Amino acid sequence: MAETFVLIHGAWHGAWCWAAVKRQLEAGGDRVFALDLPGHGDNHHDPAKVTRAMYVDSVTKFILDRDLRNVTLAGHSLGGLTISGVGQKIASHIKRLIFVSALVPLDGVSIGDDLGAMMKPEALAQMHGFAEGLPVVTVEPQRFRDKFLQDGSRDLQDFVLAALVPEPTLPMGDPVPMKEFHRLDIPTGYLVCEDDLVLDDPKLWHPHLSGRLRDPAIRSIKSGHELMFSKPVETAKALAEMARL
Repeated sequence: MAETFVLIHGAWHGAWCWAAVKRQLEAGGDRVFALDLPGHGDNHHDPAKVTRAMYVDSVTKFILDRDLRNVTLAGHSLGGLTISGVGQKIASHIKRLIFVSALVPLDGVSIGDDLGAMMKPEALAQMHGFAEGLPVVTVEPQRFRDKFLQDGSRDLQDFVLAALVPEPTLPMGDPVPMKEFHRLDIPTGYLVCEDDLVLDDPKLWHPHLSGRLRDPAIRSIKSGHELMFSKPVETAKALAEMARL
C-alpha cells in the first residue's frame, strides 16, 4: 500500500535536499512531498523575522490545504523542531513522526540552549552568528566538509555548500513547548546516522536525543549527517520501512 510522506529539511537547506530520496520513494509507489520552510528556497520570507511558529504553521497549512492523511512526517536535523510542533497541531493527520538524525526538543528549553549544552565551544564558534546573537547563522565551510558531509566527494560537498542559505536564529531562541507532544499517541521513529559528527560524539544523536522519544522505531545507516546526499537509497529504504511498521 502506498504511503504519503512529507519531508522537512533542516538548517540551511531547502526542499531541494530531498530530491534523490523523493525519487527513490516515488519509484516504490509512494506519494512524496517536500517543501521549503519560510526563509528557504522559494519561500521568500525575511529570515530575520522567521520564527518557529512560522515553520510549524507553514507545514501544517501545507498538509491541511492538500487534505493529506496518514502522513509520515520526517524532519532532518533542525527539522525535528518543526515536526514536533506540527504533530501537536494536527495529530489526526499524522501516521508517524520520523526524526532523521534530528534534534528532539526538551520541554521549555530553546534549541539554542540545548545545542550549547551538547556542542564544544570551538564547534559553536564555527556556526557564525550563533553566539553573536545575529538574525541568521551560517556554517563554516570546512566544518561542513569535515563534520556534516565527510563521506561525500569534494564535488558533492561543493554542490551542497553552494546551495546552502543563512539560517534564521529566532526559531532557535524560543523555549519549545513539548508537554502536549509527549501526551500524543503518534508513533515515532529515529533514523540514526552512525558517523554523524555534527555534535562531535555520534552518541549524542543516539541514544541521547533519540532517547527523548517514547519507544521510537530505530533504523541506522552508515553515514554522516547529510545522508540524503551520501546515502539516498538507504535513506529512502529506512523511511519506507518505518512508515509501514
